[in-house]
Amino acid sequence: MNERQMQFRVGVVVFATMIVGGLLASLNGPLPTGWLPWGRGKYQIAIAVPQAPGIDTNTPVRKNGVLIGRVKSIEDQEGGVLLKAEIDGNRPLFPNYEPHIRTTVLGDATIDFLSRQPAPGAEAVKPGAVFRGFVDPNPFDSLSQLGDLKEEFSKASQSLANAGDEVAKLAKRVNTAFGDESGETQGRVTRLLDTTERAMNQFAATMTSFNELIGDEPAGAQQPGVGPPPLNNQRAPSANPPANSQQMRQRLRQGLNELPDAIHEFRVTMQDTRGAIQSADRNLKNLEGFTEPLRQKGGDFADALLKVVNGLDQLVNEVGQVARALNSHEGSIGKLIHDPQFYDNVNILMFNANKVLTSIDELTFNLKPVVHDARIFMDKVATEPGRIISGAVRPSNVK
Repeated sequence: MNERQMQFRVGVVVFATMIVGGLLASLNGPLPTGWLPWGRGKYQIAIAVPQAPGIDTNTPVRKNGVLIGRVKSIEDQEGGVLLKAEIDGNRPLFPNYEPHIRTTVLGDATIDFLSRQPAPGAEAVKPGAVFRGFVDPNPFDSLSQLGDLKEEFSKASQSLANAGDEVAKLAKRVNTAFGDESGETQGRVTRLLDTTERAMNQFAATMTSFNELIGDEPAGAQQPGVGPPPLNNQRAPSANPPANSQQMRQRLRQGLNELPDAIHEFRVTMQDTRGAIQSADRNLKNLEGFTEPLRQKGGDFADALLKVVNGLDQLVNEVGQVARALNSHEGSIGKLIHDPQFYDNVNILMFNANKVLTSIDELTFNLKPVVHDARIFMDKVATEPGRIISGAVRPSNVK
């Protein structure tokens, strides 16, 4: 192979390398590739964000980390920034995708679409669609905010210190309540448990005494002085029970047996009381029919009552005057009461009047036959008036 052929082959390789490198740069770089026969078509979208830190033209636009386009222009608007980007035609975007502006540690910014499962039947956005973008926090901003948190960390540490003090106080209170580990100091809880145990023992003793009073007499009753051993810290029951314990037990049992009868009598009494209350209710209702007209004519009734009171007052005055007249020695009645001579004269007058009435009665009795004969005579005259004339003309021969 001569030198000329070698140069030709090297030139062909260099030319092919340049062509291949240019194609790769155009496919993966910012240069448009639509002019290529196999080039990918693009469509434009807009992203509205409140701010665009680190965003510039040719900033890559990715979807789930895959490059799908680049920013072509930035427009400053009132209240935010509008970014216009060209997206590869074979990279469809759906309305539920969210673009996020993310800044690396080195300050490079990218726009990353977070893809979500589109709704069934949803269509990809058309060219010119506007997405609502979000700005993720910068790592350096987070570090710079640590300085602002210095005061808050100080407060938090102070709060932790206070919490430690409170825990120490709580531990001290717990030690006070339960006592220390050595057992030399008795805690409140231990004393409370001991007190509770003594109270339960006393309660058990009380229930035993109560059972002895109202419980059934055991078949194998123990002799006096013999009983079960006492509980802890409990005094043993007296060896000699009271002499009247049996009588008291019998009385209590008798009272319990009579309790149902007493309850029955109480129930009957309550029924009678209920009947009396119902009767009183009916009487009150009937009385209401009497008092209702009285309420309606209360004014007239009050006037009449005042008149009656005034009449009673006048009557009392007149009775007082009569009483004063009787007590006075003047007048016939006063003399009749206080003057014996006047009383004797009245008595004599009444005696004489009684004698006159007796004489009149005797005279009346004697006049009865005369009146009877006169009545017969008048009856005959009225019946046969001619007999008088005939008797006068022809006198009777009867002597």
